[in-house]
Amino acid sequence: MIFLFTSLLVGLLSTPEPGPVFKADMLPAKAVRPAAFIPNGWMLEKQLNSDLNGDNRPDPVLMLVERPSPTAPEARRERALVVLLAEANGQFRRVAASGAALYCTGCFASDRTAAGMPELSITKGVLAVRHVSGVDQTLDLTQRYRFESETGRVRLIGESLMLSSRLKLDTTYKRTDYLTGQQQTEHITADPADKSGAKQLVTRKDGKVPTAPRYLEDVKVGDLML
Repeated sequence: MIFLFTSLLVGLLSTPEPGPVFKADMLPAKAVRPAAFIPNGWMLEKQLNSDLNGDNRPDPVLMLVERPSPTAPEARRERALVVLLAEANGQFRRVAASGAALYCTGCFASDRTAAGMPELSITKGVLAVRHVSGVDQTLDLTQRYRFESETGRVRLIGESLMLSSRLKLDTTYKRTDYLTGQQQTEHITADPADKSGAKQLVTRKDGKVPTAPRYLEDVKVGDLML
């Protein structure tokens, strides 16, 4: 199983190159406009507005990207994710900010999302971040986050990962609940005894993972723990 994951990822992720480091201290703790949380040299790529903490006020989630270089507009650019809460006084408070939770432009060998960027969505207060990449080999990763009122931070609560080869029937699904520690793995391959390739072999395994809290700033999407 580890060999499968490793061989798939080699073709999907390009070798990281050094670039500007995004740091939370580049941003204010509070501001009256979401635009104030976009630092110099960066631009807004996407914004969602939805209630994250149950107070019926829309909270902005910002996906930022480095501004393109005038001399190398196609060069790789880093991305950052910023989560804000709308306060009763009209201000916005930063509760999470990370430059490692999103893949950069060009980090995937082939970005297959509809918009050519990570997909963000919010459902019932849960922020989902999805990456899809690959042609012959496909990676589909969704990580789910929720604001934790006890700590005032944004916690990783779940993850769904699919790795699949289009050259042959060989697909692995891994679903992890970081709140309960439950992890389910399903591996689907062609039955070698069936020369037609129509029959499938399915193996399933239940496991446990640590439940120690991991927050948005702890997630390094380029270092998938497989």
